[in-house]
Amino acid sequence: MSRQQRLIIVLIGSFFGLFILAGVAGFLSGVVSGATGDTSDRPLIWGMGAFAVLAMIGAMAVSVFWMRNIDEAAREAHKSAWFWGGTGGMAAGGVLVILASLPQAESLNLAAWFTDRTDPAAYMATGAFAMLTLMIVGYALAWVWWWLARR
Repeated sequence: MSRQQRLIIVLIGSFFGLFILAGVAGFLSGVVSGATGDTSDRPLIWGMGAFAVLAMIGAMAVSVFWMRNIDEAAREAHKSAWFWGGTGGMAAGGVLVILASLPQAESLNLAAWFTDRTDPAAYMATGAFAMLTLMIVGYALAWVWWWLARR
């Protein structure tokens, strides 16, 4: 079996494993809240927190496996793209963070993405998502540039 086939199997297995883990976490949070009579969101928060930690550990393990199994040119393309593109995207987001810290930004009425919530956690999640999106867009552009420059 080739490295590429093993990588595909690991990625598909990881996806289904996380899907099953999410179902188990949801089921267990329902069982715990029903068995204890706890009608608060505490079991769900702890269950999803554990799921999130396991999902990130799994994602990191798959990333390490993938990075070790690609060739040197692809590895250098991704490292360069993450440095230049990710840093550029973070710098663009940094401009928005600096502007948001001005007293005049208080007059802006921005809704949190994907929800109509206006609590600080929703705004924090929106900002983190926006920053990550800018970094990924920068990464993708730098990755394409890297490959086009070497063709």
